Amino acid sequence: MDARDVLKSIPSFRDASPEDLAALAAVAEHKSYMVEEYVYRTGDVPDAFFVIESGTIDVVIKDKDHPVASVGACQSLGEMAFFERDKRIATAMTREPTRVLRLPFDKVDEVFAAHPQLATAFYHRACVFFARLLRTLAPDVNRRYL
Repeated sequence: MDARDVLKSIPSFRDASPEDLAALAAVAEHKSYMVEEYVYRTGDVPDAFFVIESGTIDVVIKDKDHPVASVGACQSLGEMAFFERDKRIATAMTREPTRVLRLPFDKVDEVFAAHPQLATAFYHRACVFFARLLRTLAPDVNRRYL
């Protein structure tokens, strides 16, 4: 699949212009992983986020036995680290053969600097996502757990 089509499949870049998608696709790196291969591990210093072209990746929080999330085709992974570039708090491991686009942070920063409309749309969609997430979690803030 063409990198531009993969990028356009996720909400963050769905409305990007063909020129913006081409610039982003130019810095994307195609990577393939086998079954049970680490994409990244807890404690790694992040330097990229990923868009899954095919396959499935499980996300496991440190000291947990089961995945807290599974991410598949047309979804992104690791983009929260783009906003806060601190050590990873989870491990990502493939469940099956998986192909991804790897988007290095430094190159994405350069593309955003050269394509401010793309950057604005990306940050806007991220803000909407985080606002919806907070709205979903807010009712549980004062909930008592037994």
